[in-house]
Amino acid sequence: MRGSKTKRVLVSLLATTMVMASLVGCGKNVSKDSTTTKGEKTKVVVWSNNRHDLEYMNKMVAEFNAIKDNNVQIEYTVQADNYVNMITMAASSNQLPDLMSVSASDGISLKAFSEAKIVQPITSMISAGFKKVNDVDNVKYQGLNVLKDEIYWVPTGMRSGSRLIYNKDLFEKSAVEVPTTMAEVVSAAKKITADGAGKSYGIIFPGQSGPWGRWLEGAAEMSGVTVYDYVNGKYDFTGLKPFVEDVREMFDNKSTFPGTASMKIDPIRTQFAEGNVGIHANASQEVGVLTKQFPAKMEWGVAELPTLDGKVKGALSITPQFGWMMSSKTENKEAAMKVIEYFGSENFLKGYLEGGYSLPISSYMDKIVDKSKTGRLADFALKDYESVYPLKPEVTPEGKNYADAIWSACLTGGPDIDKTIAELNKNYNDALDKAVKMGKVQRIKVKNYDPLHPSKGTIEYLTE
Repeated sequence: MRGSKTKRVLVSLLATTMVMASLVGCGKNVSKDSTTTKGEKTKVVVWSNNRHDLEYMNKMVAEFNAIKDNNVQIEYTVQADNYVNMITMAASSNQLPDLMSVSASDGISLKAFSEAKIVQPITSMISAGFKKVNDVDNVKYQGLNVLKDEIYWVPTGMRSGSRLIYNKDLFEKSAVEVPTTMAEVVSAAKKITADGAGKSYGIIFPGQSGPWGRWLEGAAEMSGVTVYDYVNGKYDFTGLKPFVEDVREMFDNKSTFPGTASMKIDPIRTQFAEGNVGIHANASQEVGVLTKQFPAKMEWGVAELPTLDGKVKGALSITPQFGWMMSSKTENKEAAMKVIEYFGSENFLKGYLEGGYSLPISSYMDKIVDKSKTGRLADFALKDYESVYPLKPEVTPEGKNYADAIWSACLTGGPDIDKTIAELNKNYNDALDKAVKMGKVQRIKVKNYDPLHPSKGTIEYLTE
């Protein structure tokens, strides 16, 4: 949901030939041939980009498919790499699945997907039971899962904001305290690296898997710094400077795990789970990762993200997740909706939530879940300063999107930090002014804006 990456992907659809090639092997021409399997069952092809819950999903899909009087069969596939690209390329080649998993963190532009006729609304198909279990009327986020009055997907879980995840053994060995400020992160990472003598390192970042958004932007938010100024209705990246400087210092003094700038998230997780790193950070999905996908070989702890001065001055973004978008091309709307209803049923969600794969988003499921079974997910219980921010207006600026540009400035030998921020301020606001003038987006301002409770203000949509 950060930046304008999705729009850039949509613009460059025809350029991504390697993705197109990969679809030949894994895609299904759902609009032409997805109606029957053995036993006259209607096949519903489902794509997901989630690996952390694969064991549970495979189990529950198998249970669904084994129901004798069930006339629907689920074909479930994980497409974890280049997920947004896979979907857009599948749309252009008429190989869309019937359903696609979606979370707010995927960077999918609902407006762009709707206009490209990749997805369709499900409003009229939602049953009363599904609506009750998932508290549908209270999980509508304009521009995220809803456009005007139409619901395109329903989040059935909530991913917490990020937390600092640390190796207790390495912290004890180096006699360092859990950091509460960014300066303390720098200091702790340096000490752990020195004591590691080339075998263990202070901190690790998933350089090729959205490193800025994983947790650094959350630390900025908690410090009262956001990239969009909701009071004045413009972009402002100025407050990110001290965070960029701290990360660059860790790269410069070699406190970072070797090669981390070019690593994806799963190799990062593996190194942390093996005990080779002192500090990692991510949201609540790491519970499933570190207990099931890559079981940690050491004792690990969870703490609140650091801020600039150790005080929380702004809300930490939380992420509505685990929803399902329906392809606009599916010829099996009724069957596809039956699968959505199954994935959002009380029994399915009870096992999913108690398995530690997500936090409950609906008040109904929050009361149903036995929290004594959620294990380490309790470490990620929502804080009173966590909130869903209003969506920023989507723009397509000149140059890199801000997350990529800011991350580049974090690296040793990267571009000048002040220049990078100045260019982002100009490029994003020029793009915003232009898009507003052309009527493509509306400028967003929030009356009575409270940094700790950003969703409680009154949102204004302006045409100038």
